[in-house]
Amino acid sequence: MSFNRTNRFFKGVILCLAFVLLVSCGSTGNVGGKHLSPAEEFSKTQLSNGIPVVFKQNRGSKIVVLELVFEGGTSLISNDKSGIEALTLDLMLRSSEKYPYSAIQKLEYEKSFSLNSGSGKDFATAGFICIQRDLSLVLELFTDCMMNPAFSETDFNQKMTEAASSIASKKADPSGALGTAIRKSVFKGHPYESSASITEDSLANIKFSSVKEFYQNLLNAQRMKIAVVGSFSPELIKDFSAELEKSFGTIPKKAYSAPKIPKISIENKAVKIANEQAGDTGYIAGVFSCPSRTDDDYIPYALATMYLDDMLFSQVREKAGAAYSLGTGVLGGKEFAGVLEVFKATEKKNLKKLIYDTILSYDETVIDKKLDQFKNQYISSIFSSSQTAAGVASNVISSMEYWGNEKTFLSRADKVQAVSSKQVIAAYKKYLLPVAKENAAQWIIVDGKNNLAKYDF
Repeated sequence: MSFNRTNRFFKGVILCLAFVLLVSCGSTGNVGGKHLSPAEEFSKTQLSNGIPVVFKQNRGSKIVVLELVFEGGTSLISNDKSGIEALTLDLMLRSSEKYPYSAIQKLEYEKSFSLNSGSGKDFATAGFICIQRDLSLVLELFTDCMMNPAFSETDFNQKMTEAASSIASKKADPSGALGTAIRKSVFKGHPYESSASITEDSLANIKFSSVKEFYQNLLNAQRMKIAVVGSFSPELIKDFSAELEKSFGTIPKKAYSAPKIPKISIENKAVKIANEQAGDTGYIAGVFSCPSRTDDDYIPYALATMYLDDMLFSQVREKAGAAYSLGTGVLGGKEFAGVLEVFKATEKKNLKKLIYDTILSYDETVIDKKLDQFKNQYISSIFSSSQTAAGVASNVISSMEYWGNEKTFLSRADKVQAVSSKQVIAAYKKYLLPVAKENAAQWIIVDGKNNLAKYDF
């Protein structure tokens, strides 16, 4: 799981999908000489079975992105079947009744398109990126993979062997061990406990027959959406919609209840994991309560963590030399938990005090002075996510799934600009200060066996 916002000095090592891009700013264009605002660059239709189709114009682009969205994600999957959704989607795109694996590989190389899939906590996706001139061919191939997957048992066995190897590697690696410990402790009993990847607990429970059975439940019009990004005329949108109707419009509606996602509760209890590969350095995460992505507090909180990141880098890394890097972020999907992560800690005994003293030493005047800098950094990340058609598609999907409106991401930059230093300071006091003042985080430490007792968490 990685941070939703990556610290500039630090790569996140914990479990989640990155699956979710936060925001972007839309492009503008012209249709028939008429200037279109970003909000007007959307067209929406619906297939006969109720599947909504959202078209987002990306004027002047020769690239088309299509993504099928399956609501629910790992939240619908029991922990003992973790990874089955990602595996099923992977096998679906590997070969179909009409297109064997070798033919797909050959066409991907010749036509420079790519198929993609991913499974996250709240939804999964499967889609393609192609040059517009090849749209008909790629859509036909992708449709056949979705509607008529070949499901080779040989491919299944190969993927399971790869999964077993990955599990062993992750277990040995301290970063992987930290991620697993977070999932098992922080998300224990929560819908987010199930992993997008096959785990040690699910490996023996996923059979070839399980995948084919899961596929039958996956294709359900009641939980599906389609997002398309490209440069389209009204006529092309009409023709494209007609093609989608012939295939995905035939998918039946089945019983479906969206999973209810409760707040993530934090247990104030340290977890210590011995790991030989850690050597003499610690991999540590402190997980604490924070606002969800749709809360009014979220953007002020995100800006407050940028200030804390600067302080942690200055005080704990540079001045004290206690760790290679430190950073804050969030875990989860619809609901978030905050996380403060320490990567390659060399200081053991005084690390907690260094971190807590840093958090407590906040300066409201500095927050006020640097707020515009933090806003610019945040907005830059917003713009960077919309530099590609795939990034725009991810933002459209995020908006649909988390806010119920495909256009919501367009207003994100304005919301960042509207935040006051008073709101950021209030968010710091409400969510970050309790970590040190009230010892309100759950700390998870991975280090060599002989080092664990030295930590004062």
